[in-house]
Amino acid sequence: KDERFQKTKYTCFNPKGITMGELYGEFNELTQEWTDGLGSKIMRGFVTEESPDYKWTIFDGPVDAIWIENMNTVLDDNMTLCLANGERVKLNWTMRMLFEVEDLRVASPATVSRCGMVYLTPGDLSWQPFVHTWCAGLPEEPFGEKSKELILNYFDGVVQKGIDFIRKNGTEPVKTEDTQLVISLCRLFESVFNTEAATANSCAAKDAQSETPLLPRKLTDMEPAEFEKLLL
Repeated sequence: KDERFQKTKYTCFNPKGITMGELYGEFNELTQEWTDGLGSKIMRGFVTEESPDYKWTIFDGPVDAIWIENMNTVLDDNMTLCLANGERVKLNWTMRMLFEVEDLRVASPATVSRCGMVYLTPGDLSWQPFVHTWCAGLPEEPFGEKSKELILNYFDGVVQKGIDFIRKNGTEPVKTEDTQLVISLCRLFESVFNTEAATANSCAAKDAQSETPLLPRKLTDMEPAEFEKLLL
């Protein structure tokens, strides 16, 4: 633990993946009982914590003129979430909010003026920072420094060419960004090198014919040429 850095907790969810009642809370039409929403529950939980750790609530999803307007009293100097049951949840100084959105087409000036903006285009950010972070997080066993360096060299030499080919010659039912494709590639890479599930022909599955799992290979003991051969 590095004492120079502030410990931080965070919760991330998509506000457009749920209804307004599920986000902020709602009354039951039959019993008139109040049920907390996901957002209000998260914020109330952070308020009750007495630790000095910073607490971030991350709204990772599109902004619309309905749910974001209810956040205006949270984002201004009042720092208070007003719920439909009359309850007011006062945020404390350790709590922060982050809205990760694609655009601000339907956000009102009142909302925009209450937030600090950081604009990053996919082209400016690119996929390389994600790959470097992902590769650094690979376990030392079975991956060593030489193996990670070789993996990065392959990504730098091959991935962008593959993306350019897809953009020029391929079609997508659902539009993707370059970083999304690279994230999927990294997940596939992890599954292929999952030594706990590896068998002679494929990955172990309940409905597959019984096979003897392969013994994990120590990639750290491999020479670069041998590891390159394994990748190919």
